[in-house]
Amino acid sequence: MAERELIAVMPMSEVEPGALYARTIGELEVLVCRLDDGVHAVENRCTHGASRLEAGRFRNGEVTCPLHGARFSVRTGKAMCAPARVPIKVFEVVEEGGTLHIVKPAPPPPRQKFGPLG
Repeated sequence: MAERELIAVMPMSEVEPGALYARTIGELEVLVCRLDDGVHAVENRCTHGASRLEAGRFRNGEVTCPLHGARFSVRTGKAMCAPARVPIKVFEVVEEGGTLHIVKPAPPPPRQKFGPLG
């Protein structure tokens, strides 16, 4: 089994309850929040309109996309209402040495090719 690669995001002491924190780490756009059940990290990109979620409204564990109003659960990534149907990515969170880390996601599987044009 391959060892998980941790990516440092921010100090845990800076993650205040009920606030959203947007961080860019390399090519990853991460949105972090602390709820009553712990700290959560999701992709900071709406699956419907590709806009950043950081500027959206955040309440009851859901973030609303500022572009078209799609809502997502920060616990599960689930799209809670139209126009989004595809969930956002959820990152596994690890606290180590007072720093919030996410587990580096596996690369997406290669696309299958159909015919000579792919």
